Amino acid sequence: MLAEWTSKWIKVVDKLNRIVIDDFDYTNGIQGPITKKHCVKCIAINQCWFLEEDGKKPEETNYEIEEIIKDTKNKIGLYHYNCHCKKIDIPIPKKSDIKLIISQGKIEWLFKDKSEWIKSLGHEPNLKFVEYIKDKIAESYCEGKYHIRSIDKYGVRSTVYIDIEGNGEKRDKKYSLKSGFSIFSNGKLKCNTLIGGK
Repeated sequence: MLAEWTSKWIKVVDKLNRIVIDDFDYTNGIQGPITKKHCVKCIAINQCWFLEEDGKKPEETNYEIEEIIKDTKNKIGLYHYNCHCKKIDIPIPKKSDIKLIISQGKIEWLFKDKSEWIKSLGHEPNLKFVEYIKDKIAESYCEGKYHIRSIDKYGVRSTVYIDIEGNGEKRDKKYSLKSGFSIFSNGKLKCNTLIGGK
């Protein structure tokens, strides 16, 4: 639909580089010969989706007017000199467009460390609750309720803000929680922490 294409969502694309953050193991992050041709930041953000707002997209370089005037060889790029990255408009993502990457260890840690807290919200620490949280995370990201914390060799690490309904005796209450995810390519979000705090 036409309305979807008037969104403020962008995808960062480097047409000279097919390598994305997903291609590296999370223990070591971006490394190897590719970093001699493309900077770590540009690899980390390649093919990723961002809301076109400060704090929700990679910061672009602000060049001095003198630098722009001297740039006769068109080396000024979005994020640094010789940067190949371009921003392209994309439709507002839907929940169904988002793929969450959550290891079993992250779920086990949630149950081990946050069970009492989950119960205090009126929920049970089980897979039904995990599915509920996953739905809320995808929804919040699509609504732009996230903030980039850092961009480094491990990717674009962000805090996703989620609102959940209480359950049982707490069903009339709402809770605002934080979740930690790295933004990966083409609508993928990799879990760092399912629930990190209120």
